[in-house]
Amino acid sequence: MKALVFHGPRDIRFEDYADPELRSPNSVILQVRTCSICGSDLHMYHGAHIGNTQYGTDSPRFCCGHEFIGEIVEAGPDVHRFRTGDKVLAAGGTGCGNCPDCRTGNAGRCSVATAFGIGPTLEGGQAEYVCIPNADATLHATDGLNDDQAILHTDAMATAYFGLTRAEPKPGGTVAVVGLGPIGLIGVELAYALGAAQVIAIDPVETRRTMAEKLGATALAPGDDLVPQVRELTNGSGAQSVFEASGASGAIASALPITAHRGNASFIGIPEPHDTLPMPLIMFKNITVRGGVCDVPNMWPHLIPLVREGRIKGEGLFSHDFDLSEGAEAYRLFDSREDGVVKVRISVN
Repeated sequence: MKALVFHGPRDIRFEDYADPELRSPNSVILQVRTCSICGSDLHMYHGAHIGNTQYGTDSPRFCCGHEFIGEIVEAGPDVHRFRTGDKVLAAGGTGCGNCPDCRTGNAGRCSVATAFGIGPTLEGGQAEYVCIPNADATLHATDGLNDDQAILHTDAMATAYFGLTRAEPKPGGTVAVVGLGPIGLIGVELAYALGAAQVIAIDPVETRRTMAEKLGATALAPGDDLVPQVRELTNGSGAQSVFEASGASGAIASALPITAHRGNASFIGIPEPHDTLPMPLIMFKNITVRGGVCDVPNMWPHLIPLVREGRIKGEGLFSHDFDLSEGAEAYRLFDSREDGVVKVRISVN
């Protein structure tokens, strides 16, 4: 098959790769129709870290990507909810499917849980085919969702819901969203859907601030005057709920200073090892801080009805289209933030 293969920092190649095989009786083989690039993929692209793994020129080759949808072309004997021909979306990662955590719907706690496409342990879906272990818990039918909505449910929309709700937005309250990539922009829309009266959206890229303003937010650029601007907008108190959706060091550093006394701050961007939080601010402002990696399937029961009923749309996020053969350019553009890029859609089959 053809795939986008990681060869090192800024070295993504479209090339031949071994066809996947069923790795367990609870696996399926998915023929990928469409995939996308997530902001966390750029950590690999930059030669930075995901968790304890640093991506350098000596990293092993692997298929990239954890955001993809497609059609099942082969299913193992222990797959019970899906069959060949089903059109599905896949969560961005999964567990073994056999341990107590997986069997009780908590695959994120599985000792071998991992994301697709961040290493050779679980090959990614920026490819013509991909193997999905633990298929019954990892897949969801795309019925009632268009392709863009389905791709967003693989990670971005679920992560936005996870991160935003952990900031505990209150009806009539103020939410600040730091970082206006796809997850942050979805977070703006979700904040209003969950009852926020005011959303403050923060990003250095003007086109992304404009998108947030069209969703109803007050958009600000980061900088030395950010804290006084947020205080002015909130009658001196700061934002009750702050959702950091970037992972950039500057975004992480800006979150707690704009959080209100006894407020909540939620972090979902992947940090670098040197990123830290100021303990005095947490202590003396009595801030509740949460961080974590989204367990995507557990968000679907909350999200999919909101999308099907039109309460959240996630429209306009896919700004550019590529074929799989153009994957290297798709990564370059997405990383550059040129040409108003927000998210890229990659056609495979």
